[in-house]
Amino acid sequence: MLRRLKYLFVDPPPPLVVEISSLGVSAVTRDLKTGEVTKRVRRDLPPGLLDLSPNRPNIQDEAAFDEAVGGVISDLGDLRRPDMALILPDNCSRLTVLDFDSLTGDARERLKLIRWRLKKTVPFDVETARIAYRTWPAANGVAVLVAAGPAEIIRQYEAPFDQRGLWPGHVSLSTCAALNLLPDDSMTLLAKRAGLSLTMAAVEAGTVRMVRSVELTPPAGSGDDWSEAARDIYPTMVFVEDHFGTAIKKLVLCGFERIPTSTAQEVEWLRSPEGPVDGREAGIWGYLSVN
Repeated sequence: MLRRLKYLFVDPPPPLVVEISSLGVSAVTRDLKTGEVTKRVRRDLPPGLLDLSPNRPNIQDEAAFDEAVGGVISDLGDLRRPDMALILPDNCSRLTVLDFDSLTGDARERLKLIRWRLKKTVPFDVETARIAYRTWPAANGVAVLVAAGPAEIIRQYEAPFDQRGLWPGHVSLSTCAALNLLPDDSMTLLAKRAGLSLTMAAVEAGTVRMVRSVELTPPAGSGDDWSEAARDIYPTMVFVEDHFGTAIKKLVLCGFERIPTSTAQEVEWLRSPEGPVDGREAGIWGYLSVN
């Protein structure tokens, strides 16, 4: 699923995959002949080190971030190749679905039209942004899932790897990669949480219908992570049914401490072949599932 929107760049699959979230830096290496994971490492980031946004610098303490990345790379040991995949937090960029009456012409013309549409909705310079997209036929034209990130913010995340002689030739957003783990099924809502970042994606029969990302407020009272996120999830489910005429049949969760028992929908964890997926590594396992 979503095999055409896995990266902001497309190259042969690398042996190293790193995912960054507000919670930390996670990485896996694998044997490209067998596909088996050979090492798995993670380092936590202190709260507030990342300020996720597409319209301001994200890394508040570059030295601390560099130290965390350096620790992960050191723990991985000898890396035989410099190429790698880098999975970024959703809220550092903009992930959206655009509707067009038609989207014709060559690749340059289509990208020009997408940039023009994005100018009305994103708080950064779309002319210099890195953009990837995928199209599907829709009832009234064409639906386009677009991932757009400010080049200068993406370079912030790439810098510590560049300085260590690594080449992040694959750059993706976490949810773009994680969607590869969803089944081609009836209307499904993925709710993926990493720290205070929550992304919801409505997917029907392999087609992304809607994406929404929010930053949650710090937990109050019991600090129950589902109760806090449900304030955004339930209105999103109502919107999907009202807007698309199809109710959410299945709710797939990632990064939560528990599955709710009081919902009308079938509820399950987002899973990889390794088992339930952690919210801070969902992009890694989604990426590995198709590479």
